[in-house]
Amino acid sequence: MFSALLWPILAECEYIPAVAASSKPLITANMVTTVRLMAMPLLAWLIYQDPASSGSTTSWWYATVVGTLVGCTDFVDGYLARKYGPTVLGGMLDPLADKIFVALIYLPMMHLGFVAQWAVGLLFVREFLVTSIRSAYEWRGLQLKTSYFGKVKTWIQMQGIAVLVLGALLSRQVFLTGLVIGTILPMIAVAVYWVTKKSLSRNNVLGSLLMFATFLLFWVPDNLSTSIDIAIWAICLVTWLSGLDYLLGAIPALQKAGGFHRADLVRVLGAVLIPMSAVVALMHSTASAVPVLLVIASELAAGGLDNLLSRHRATSRWTSYAARVLGASALLFLTALLDDQTELLAWVAMALSLSGVAMEFWRGRTHYLDNSKWDEELVDA
Repeated sequence: MFSALLWPILAECEYIPAVAASSKPLITANMVTTVRLMAMPLLAWLIYQDPASSGSTTSWWYATVVGTLVGCTDFVDGYLARKYGPTVLGGMLDPLADKIFVALIYLPMMHLGFVAQWAVGLLFVREFLVTSIRSAYEWRGLQLKTSYFGKVKTWIQMQGIAVLVLGALLSRQVFLTGLVIGTILPMIAVAVYWVTKKSLSRNNVLGSLLMFATFLLFWVPDNLSTSIDIAIWAICLVTWLSGLDYLLGAIPALQKAGGFHRADLVRVLGAVLIPMSAVVALMHSTASAVPVLLVIASELAAGGLDNLLSRHRATSRWTSYAARVLGASALLFLTALLDDQTELLAWVAMALSLSGVAMEFWRGRTHYLDNSKWDEELVDA
Protein backbone atom coordinates (compact mmCIF):
# COMPACT_ATOMS: atom_id res chain seq x y z
CA MET A 1 0.00 0.00 0.00
CA PHE A 2 3.01 2.30 0.33
CA SER A 3 3.22 1.82 -3.43
CA ALA A 4 0.44 4.41 -3.63
CA LEU A 5 3.13 7.06 -3.11
CA LEU A 6 5.28 5.50 -5.85
CA TRP A 7 2.49 4.95 -8.36
CA PRO A 8 2.74 8.45 -9.89
CA ILE A 9 6.32 7.59 -10.91
CA LEU A 10 5.61 3.98 -11.83
CA ALA A 11 2.64 5.10 -13.91
CA GLU A 12 4.99 6.91 -16.26
CA CYS A 13 7.03 3.72 -16.62
CA GLU A 14 3.88 1.86 -17.63
CA TYR A 15 3.80 3.80 -20.88
CA ILE A 16 7.40 3.07 -21.88
CA PRO A 17 7.33 0.86 -25.00
CA ALA A 18 8.60 -2.64 -24.36
CA VAL A 19 11.33 -4.20 -26.46
CA ALA A 20 10.12 -7.03 -28.66
CA ALA A 21 11.00 -10.42 -27.21
CA SER A 22 12.64 -13.17 -29.23
CA SER A 23 11.91 -16.09 -26.93
CA LYS A 24 9.26 -17.31 -24.55
CA PRO A 25 9.69 -15.89 -21.03
CA LEU A 26 10.28 -18.06 -17.98
CA ILE A 27 7.62 -16.03 -16.15
CA THR A 28 4.54 -14.91 -18.07
CA ALA A 29 2.12 -12.10 -17.33
CA ASN A 30 -0.62 -14.65 -16.61
CA MET A 31 1.57 -16.33 -13.99
CA VAL A 32 2.10 -13.01 -12.22
CA THR A 33 -1.63 -12.23 -12.34
CA THR A 34 -2.45 -15.69 -10.95
CA VAL A 35 -0.04 -15.21 -8.05
CA ARG A 36 -1.69 -11.84 -7.38
CA LEU A 37 -5.10 -13.50 -7.23
CA MET A 38 -3.82 -16.24 -4.92
CA ALA A 39 -2.47 -13.67 -2.44
CA MET A 40 -5.78 -11.87 -2.04
CA PRO A 41 -7.46 -14.25 0.44
CA LEU A 42 -4.46 -13.75 2.75
CA LEU A 43 -4.93 -10.00 2.44
CA ALA A 44 -8.60 -10.27 3.44
CA TRP A 45 -7.73 -12.54 6.38
CA LEU A 46 -5.15 -10.06 7.68
CA ILE A 47 -7.68 -7.22 7.51
CA TYR A 48 -10.10 -9.27 9.60
CA GLN A 49 -7.53 -9.31 12.40
CA ASP A 50 -9.01 -5.95 13.38
CA PRO A 51 -6.72 -3.69 15.46
CA ALA A 52 -9.76 -2.34 17.31
CA SER A 53 -10.64 -5.79 18.66
CA SER A 54 -7.18 -7.36 18.91
CA GLY A 55 -5.42 -4.36 20.44
CA SER A 56 -2.51 -4.77 18.01
CA THR A 57 -1.91 -3.22 14.60
CA THR A 58 0.58 -5.90 13.53
CA SER A 59 -1.84 -7.72 11.21
CA TRP A 60 -2.81 -4.50 9.43
CA TRP A 61 0.86 -3.69 8.92
CA TYR A 62 1.30 -7.15 7.41
CA ALA A 63 -1.74 -6.41 5.23
CA THR A 64 -0.05 -3.17 4.17
CA VAL A 65 3.07 -5.07 3.09
CA VAL A 66 1.09 -7.74 1.25
CA GLY A 67 -1.13 -5.13 -0.38
CA THR A 68 1.91 -3.15 -1.53
CA LEU A 69 3.48 -6.23 -3.10
CA VAL A 70 0.21 -7.20 -4.76
CA GLY A 71 -0.20 -3.67 -6.11
CA CYS A 72 3.31 -3.61 -7.53
CA THR A 73 2.81 -6.90 -9.42
CA ASP A 74 0.25 -5.06 -11.57
CA PHE A 75 3.13 -3.19 -13.20
CA VAL A 76 5.10 -6.43 -13.64
CA ASP A 77 2.38 -8.32 -15.51
CA GLY A 78 1.60 -5.17 -17.51
CA TYR A 79 5.22 -4.96 -18.64
CA LEU A 80 5.38 -8.67 -19.50
CA ALA A 81 2.11 -8.48 -21.45
CA ARG A 82 3.42 -5.56 -23.52
CA LYS A 83 6.79 -7.20 -24.09
CA TYR A 84 5.63 -10.68 -25.08
CA GLY A 85 2.15 -9.86 -26.32
CA PRO A 86 -1.23 -9.93 -24.53
CA THR A 87 -3.44 -13.02 -24.48
CA VAL A 88 -7.19 -13.39 -24.25
CA LEU A 89 -6.93 -15.06 -20.84
CA GLY A 90 -4.57 -12.39 -19.54
CA GLY A 91 -6.75 -9.59 -20.85
CA MET A 92 -9.66 -11.05 -18.89
CA LEU A 93 -7.70 -11.87 -15.72
CA ASP A 94 -5.91 -8.53 -15.25
CA PRO A 95 -8.97 -6.27 -14.74
CA LEU A 96 -10.61 -9.10 -12.80
CA ALA A 97 -7.65 -9.19 -10.38
CA ASP A 98 -7.97 -5.43 -9.85
CA LYS A 99 -11.68 -5.71 -9.03
CA ILE A 100 -11.24 -8.66 -6.67
CA PHE A 101 -8.37 -6.84 -4.98
CA VAL A 102 -10.68 -3.88 -4.30
CA ALA A 103 -13.55 -6.14 -3.20
CA LEU A 104 -11.51 -8.20 -0.74
CA ILE A 105 -10.32 -5.06 1.02
CA TYR A 106 -13.31 -2.74 1.00
CA LEU A 107 -15.87 -5.40 1.96
CA PRO A 108 -13.94 -6.69 5.03
CA MET A 109 -13.29 -3.09 6.12
CA MET A 110 -17.00 -2.41 5.74
CA HIS A 111 -17.85 -5.59 7.67
CA LEU A 112 -15.65 -4.39 10.52
CA GLY A 113 -17.46 -1.05 10.57
CA PHE A 114 -14.44 0.87 9.36
CA VAL A 115 -16.10 2.31 6.24
CA ALA A 116 -19.73 3.19 5.43
CA GLN A 117 -21.70 0.17 4.21
CA TRP A 118 -23.90 1.93 1.67
CA ALA A 119 -20.97 3.71 0.06
CA VAL A 120 -19.27 0.34 -0.49
CA GLY A 121 -22.51 -1.22 -1.71
CA LEU A 122 -23.07 1.54 -4.25
CA LEU A 123 -19.45 1.33 -5.37
CA PHE A 124 -19.88 -2.32 -6.36
CA VAL A 125 -23.32 -1.78 -7.88
CA ARG A 126 -21.61 0.57 -10.33
CA GLU A 127 -18.95 -2.04 -11.13
CA PHE A 128 -21.51 -4.77 -11.82
CA LEU A 129 -23.76 -2.41 -13.80
CA VAL A 130 -21.02 -1.34 -16.20
CA THR A 131 -20.01 -4.98 -16.66
CA SER A 132 -23.61 -5.90 -17.52
CA ILE A 133 -23.82 -3.02 -20.01
CA ARG A 134 -20.60 -4.15 -21.66
CA SER A 135 -22.08 -7.63 -22.17
CA ALA A 136 -25.16 -6.09 -23.80
CA TYR A 137 -22.93 -4.06 -26.12
CA GLU A 138 -20.74 -7.04 -27.02
CA TRP A 139 -23.74 -9.20 -27.86
CA ARG A 140 -24.88 -6.59 -30.39
CA GLY A 141 -21.45 -6.09 -31.88
CA LEU A 142 -21.09 -2.61 -30.36
CA GLN A 143 -17.99 -1.21 -28.69
CA LEU A 144 -18.06 0.20 -25.17
CA LYS A 145 -14.77 2.03 -25.15
CA THR A 146 -13.06 2.53 -21.83
CA SER A 147 -12.89 6.20 -20.93
CA TYR A 148 -9.88 7.88 -19.35
CA PHE A 149 -11.98 8.60 -16.26
CA GLY A 150 -12.89 4.89 -16.08
CA LYS A 151 -9.22 3.94 -15.82
CA VAL A 152 -8.52 6.66 -13.27
CA LYS A 153 -11.30 5.50 -10.94
CA THR A 154 -9.60 2.11 -10.51
CA TRP A 155 -6.43 3.86 -9.41
CA ILE A 156 -8.36 6.08 -7.04
CA GLN A 157 -10.08 3.04 -5.52
CA MET A 158 -6.75 1.29 -4.98
CA GLN A 159 -4.87 4.30 -3.70
CA GLY A 160 -7.85 5.13 -1.49
CA ILE A 161 -7.26 1.80 0.24
CA ALA A 162 -3.75 2.88 1.15
CA VAL A 163 -4.94 6.22 2.48
CA LEU A 164 -7.71 4.65 4.57
CA VAL A 165 -5.47 1.99 6.12
CA LEU A 166 -2.48 4.24 6.75
CA GLY A 167 -4.78 6.89 8.22
CA ALA A 168 -5.73 4.37 10.90
CA LEU A 169 -2.18 3.14 11.52
CA LEU A 170 0.02 6.22 11.41
CA SER A 171 0.25 9.17 13.75
CA ARG A 172 -1.50 12.33 12.61
CA GLN A 173 1.74 14.14 11.78
CA VAL A 174 3.27 11.26 9.82
CA PHE A 175 0.05 10.63 7.93
CA LEU A 176 -0.43 14.25 6.92
CA THR A 177 3.19 14.32 5.76
CA GLY A 178 2.42 11.32 3.58
CA LEU A 179 -0.60 13.08 2.11
CA VAL A 180 1.51 16.11 1.26
CA ILE A 181 4.16 13.91 -0.39
CA GLY A 182 1.44 12.00 -2.24
CA THR A 183 0.14 15.30 -3.58
CA ILE A 184 3.54 16.74 -4.54
CA LEU A 185 4.88 13.66 -6.37
CA PRO A 186 2.13 13.61 -9.02
CA MET A 187 2.57 17.36 -9.49
CA ILE A 188 6.27 16.80 -10.16
CA ALA A 189 5.49 13.93 -12.54
CA VAL A 190 2.98 16.06 -14.46
CA ALA A 191 5.49 18.94 -14.64
CA VAL A 192 8.27 16.64 -15.90
CA TYR A 193 5.96 15.21 -18.53
CA TRP A 194 4.99 18.72 -19.63
CA VAL A 195 8.63 19.79 -19.95
CA THR A 196 9.69 16.68 -21.87
CA LYS A 197 6.57 16.03 -23.97
CA LYS A 198 5.03 19.52 -24.14
CA SER A 199 1.63 18.13 -23.19
CA LEU A 200 -0.31 16.95 -20.18
CA SER A 201 -0.01 13.26 -19.40
CA ARG A 202 -3.34 11.47 -19.82
CA ASN A 203 -2.43 8.56 -17.59
CA ASN A 204 -3.08 7.76 -13.96
CA VAL A 205 -0.75 10.44 -12.62
CA LEU A 206 -3.57 12.99 -12.81
CA GLY A 207 -5.79 10.53 -10.95
CA SER A 208 -3.17 10.24 -8.22
CA LEU A 209 -2.99 14.01 -7.93
CA LEU A 210 -6.78 14.29 -7.70
CA MET A 211 -7.05 11.56 -5.06
CA PHE A 212 -4.30 12.75 -2.71
CA ALA A 213 -5.25 16.42 -3.05
CA THR A 214 -8.88 15.59 -2.23
CA PHE A 215 -7.93 13.58 0.87
CA LEU A 216 -5.61 16.35 2.00
CA LEU A 217 -8.29 19.01 1.50
CA PHE A 218 -11.06 17.20 3.37
CA TRP A 219 -9.08 15.31 6.04
CA VAL A 220 -10.26 16.08 9.57
CA PRO A 221 -7.17 15.46 11.74
CA ASP A 222 -8.99 15.20 15.07
CA ASN A 223 -11.83 12.95 13.90
CA LEU A 224 -10.73 9.77 12.14
CA SER A 225 -14.28 8.43 11.75
CA THR A 226 -15.51 11.56 9.97
CA SER A 227 -12.43 11.60 7.76
CA ILE A 228 -12.96 7.96 6.78
CA ASP A 229 -16.63 8.63 5.95
CA ILE A 230 -15.72 11.60 3.76
CA ALA A 231 -13.02 9.56 2.05
CA ILE A 232 -15.16 6.52 1.20
CA TRP A 233 -18.05 8.64 -0.07
CA ALA A 234 -15.60 10.64 -2.21
CA ILE A 235 -14.30 7.38 -3.69
CA CYS A 236 -17.88 6.25 -4.30
CA LEU A 237 -18.69 9.58 -6.00
CA VAL A 238 -15.69 9.32 -8.32
CA THR A 239 -16.62 5.72 -9.11
CA TRP A 240 -20.15 6.69 -10.13
CA LEU A 241 -19.08 9.79 -12.05
CA SER A 242 -16.73 7.58 -14.05
CA GLY A 243 -19.68 5.38 -15.00
CA LEU A 244 -22.25 8.02 -15.92
CA ASP A 245 -21.17 8.26 -19.56
CA TYR A 246 -21.50 4.47 -19.88
CA LEU A 247 -24.88 4.34 -18.14
CA LEU A 248 -26.45 7.37 -19.82
CA GLY A 249 -25.19 6.39 -23.25
CA ALA A 250 -26.35 2.78 -22.95
CA ILE A 251 -30.11 3.42 -23.12
CA PRO A 252 -30.23 5.20 -26.53
CA ALA A 253 -27.47 2.96 -27.95
CA LEU A 254 -29.23 -0.27 -27.00
CA GLN A 255 -32.63 1.02 -28.11
CA LYS A 256 -31.16 1.91 -31.48
CA ALA A 257 -29.62 -1.57 -31.72
CA GLY A 258 -32.94 -3.36 -31.26
CA GLY A 259 -34.09 -2.58 -27.74
CA PHE A 260 -33.63 -4.46 -24.50
CA HIS A 261 -33.74 -8.22 -24.19
CA ARG A 262 -34.73 -10.27 -21.17
CA ALA A 263 -31.07 -11.18 -20.70
CA ASP A 264 -30.19 -7.48 -20.43
CA LEU A 265 -32.83 -6.85 -17.79
CA VAL A 266 -31.75 -9.90 -15.78
CA ARG A 267 -28.12 -8.76 -15.90
CA VAL A 268 -29.03 -5.28 -14.69
CA LEU A 269 -31.20 -6.68 -11.91
CA GLY A 270 -28.39 -9.02 -10.86
CA ALA A 271 -25.90 -6.14 -10.95
CA VAL A 272 -27.93 -4.42 -8.23
CA LEU A 273 -28.95 -7.43 -6.18
CA ILE A 274 -25.61 -9.27 -5.89
CA PRO A 275 -23.58 -6.46 -4.25
CA MET A 276 -26.47 -5.18 -2.12
CA SER A 277 -27.35 -8.67 -0.87
CA ALA A 278 -23.69 -9.18 0.04
CA VAL A 279 -23.68 -5.92 2.01
CA VAL A 280 -26.87 -6.90 3.83
CA ALA A 281 -25.54 -10.38 4.62
CA LEU A 282 -22.25 -9.04 5.98
CA MET A 283 -23.76 -6.24 8.05
CA HIS A 284 -27.06 -7.68 9.25
CA SER A 285 -26.59 -11.42 9.68
CA THR A 286 -24.45 -13.76 11.73
CA ALA A 287 -23.27 -15.67 8.68
CA SER A 288 -19.56 -16.15 8.06
CA ALA A 289 -17.90 -13.63 5.76
CA VAL A 290 -16.12 -16.32 3.74
CA PRO A 291 -19.07 -17.53 1.60
CA VAL A 292 -20.30 -13.97 1.06
CA LEU A 293 -16.90 -12.76 -0.16
CA LEU A 294 -16.61 -15.81 -2.42
CA VAL A 295 -19.97 -15.00 -4.01
CA ILE A 296 -18.76 -11.49 -4.86
CA ALA A 297 -15.42 -12.77 -6.18
CA SER A 298 -17.03 -15.48 -8.31
CA GLU A 299 -19.63 -13.12 -9.78
CA LEU A 300 -16.93 -10.56 -10.63
CA ALA A 301 -15.12 -13.35 -12.46
CA ALA A 302 -18.33 -14.36 -14.20
CA GLY A 303 -18.83 -10.78 -15.38
CA GLY A 304 -15.50 -10.68 -17.18
CA LEU A 305 -16.18 -14.06 -18.81
CA ASP A 306 -19.70 -12.96 -19.77
CA ASN A 307 -18.23 -9.96 -21.63
CA LEU A 308 -15.99 -12.28 -23.65
CA LEU A 309 -18.68 -14.88 -24.36
CA SER A 310 -21.15 -12.17 -25.35
CA ARG A 311 -18.70 -11.03 -28.01
CA HIS A 312 -18.75 -14.55 -29.45
CA ARG A 313 -22.48 -15.00 -28.81
CA ALA A 314 -21.63 -18.03 -26.72
CA THR A 315 -23.34 -17.14 -23.42
CA SER A 316 -25.71 -19.57 -21.75
CA ARG A 317 -29.44 -18.95 -21.75
CA TRP A 318 -30.64 -16.04 -19.65
CA THR A 319 -32.63 -18.45 -17.47
CA SER A 320 -29.41 -20.10 -16.27
CA TYR A 321 -27.92 -16.72 -15.40
CA ALA A 322 -31.11 -15.70 -13.58
CA ALA A 323 -31.23 -18.92 -11.57
CA ARG A 324 -27.65 -18.47 -10.38
CA VAL A 325 -27.56 -14.74 -9.69
CA LEU A 326 -31.08 -14.18 -8.42
CA GLY A 327 -30.96 -17.41 -6.40
CA ALA A 328 -27.68 -16.49 -4.70
CA SER A 329 -28.95 -12.96 -4.00
CA ALA A 330 -32.19 -14.25 -2.46
CA LEU A 331 -30.28 -16.62 -0.19
CA LEU A 332 -27.95 -13.85 1.00
CA PHE A 333 -30.90 -11.57 1.75
CA LEU A 334 -32.51 -14.40 3.71
CA THR A 335 -29.47 -14.66 5.97
CA ALA A 336 -30.41 -11.25 7.37
CA LEU A 337 -34.15 -11.95 7.60
CA LEU A 338 -34.06 -15.36 9.29
CA ASP A 339 -32.72 -16.05 12.74
CA ASP A 340 -31.92 -19.70 12.08
CA GLN A 341 -29.85 -21.40 9.39
CA THR A 342 -28.11 -18.18 8.33
CA GLU A 343 -24.75 -19.93 8.03
CA LEU A 344 -26.23 -22.71 5.91
CA LEU A 345 -27.98 -20.22 3.63
CA ALA A 346 -24.75 -18.30 3.04
CA TRP A 347 -22.83 -21.45 2.13
CA VAL A 348 -25.62 -22.63 -0.18
CA ALA A 349 -25.52 -19.22 -1.90
CA MET A 350 -21.78 -19.63 -2.34
CA ALA A 351 -22.16 -23.16 -3.72
CA LEU A 352 -24.83 -22.00 -6.17
CA SER A 353 -22.69 -19.13 -7.39
CA LEU A 354 -19.40 -21.03 -7.62
CA SER A 355 -20.90 -24.05 -9.36
CA GLY A 356 -22.71 -21.89 -11.90
CA VAL A 357 -19.63 -19.78 -12.62
CA ALA A 358 -17.43 -22.89 -12.88
CA MET A 359 -19.77 -24.32 -15.51
CA GLU A 360 -19.61 -21.04 -17.44
CA PHE A 361 -15.82 -21.10 -17.38
CA TRP A 362 -15.83 -24.69 -18.61
CA ARG A 363 -18.23 -23.81 -21.41
CA GLY A 364 -16.17 -20.81 -22.45
CA ARG A 365 -12.72 -22.43 -22.26
CA THR A 366 -12.25 -22.47 -26.04
CA HIS A 367 -12.65 -18.70 -26.11
CA TYR A 368 -10.55 -17.52 -23.19
CA LEU A 369 -7.80 -20.07 -23.93
CA ASP A 370 -7.57 -18.77 -27.48
CA ASN A 371 -3.96 -17.78 -28.24
CA SER A 372 -4.93 -14.98 -30.61
CA LYS A 373 -4.06 -11.39 -29.78
CA TRP A 374 -6.21 -9.78 -27.12
CA ASP A 375 -8.48 -6.97 -28.28
CA GLU A 376 -7.51 -3.94 -26.17
CA GLU A 377 -11.06 -2.57 -26.30
CA LEU A 378 -12.39 -5.38 -24.11
CA VAL A 379 -10.92 -4.09 -20.87
CA ASP A 380 -11.94 -2.69 -17.53
CA ALA A 381 -14.12 0.40 -17.48
